[in-house]
Amino acid sequence: MATFHLKVLTAERCFYDGEVERIVVRTATGDVGILPGHVPYTAALGVGGLTVIKDGQKRVAAIAGGFVDVSKKETVVLARTCEWADEIDVERAKAAAERARANIHHKQSDREQDIAQVKLKKAINRVRIAEYK
Repeated sequence: MATFHLKVLTAERCFYDGEVERIVVRTATGDVGILPGHVPYTAALGVGGLTVIKDGQKRVAAIAGGFVDVSKKETVVLARTCEWADEIDVERAKAAAERARANIHHKQSDREQDIAQVKLKKAINRVRIAEYK
């Protein structure tokens, strides 16, 4: 089966670097599938999942923010955060969701409400993605 080079980078590390058969990544406008020979493409990432298929095996990661850039040479995902489903500390993610919910219910500025909403979305995504273990 045809493959293409995928590189996933975060501020902390090179998360993934290798050949893959396909990926599905959450962009700001929805999920996008990338196959070998995909047309050049750039999009902002949303909060969601990154599915990597290699040798017929699927591996899922939680991602939040950043960009995906597809070129003839390779596909690069620059993610603000990215972690494999089996690396997620579910209890920590659930606690973060509860803290965010509590912050949403307190009277705060619009900016603080927006931040709490984003934190809640990220925490819920991490819990959801962890179910793919």
